[in-house]
Amino acid sequence: MRKVFVLLVFMLMGSLVVAQDDAPVNEKEVIVDVEEEMKQVKKDVKEAKADAKKEKKEAARQKKKDAAKKKEDKLKKQISSKTKSISKEEKQIAKLRAQLEKGKLKGTLSPVDIQKIEDKIAKSQMKIMKEKEKRTKLNRKL
Repeated sequence: MRKVFVLLVFMLMGSLVVAQDDAPVNEKEVIVDVEEEMKQVKKDVKEAKADAKKEKKEAARQKKKDAAKKKEDKLKKQISSKTKSISKEEKQIAKLRAQLEKGKLKGTLSPVDIQKIEDKIAKSQMKIMKEKEKRTKLNRKL
């Protein structure tokens, strides 16, 4: 019985020695696997950074486009406003001229009144000229 027991102990020890010999091989494999995983993780991180950079550039490009469109819309609105202003002044001039002619025909306007109306007409014409110049500048920007 003692011989059997000793034999069993030697067999158990022998299997432990074999198991220990396999362990360093496994550690080398584990190290290689860990290194490969690290390389893969680094590669994934690089790709993620590149994608983030592309998205950032695309967002900046889109922001620029939106700003340009907003600026263009603002210019169009200003041009429209100037055109309306010019039209309003032209109507005012036509009204003043009609009033002046009507007053002259009836003889109800004094020379001072005639001068005031003519001054208003001249002022409106100057305003129209300025508005047209501003409108042409805005058209050039557009």
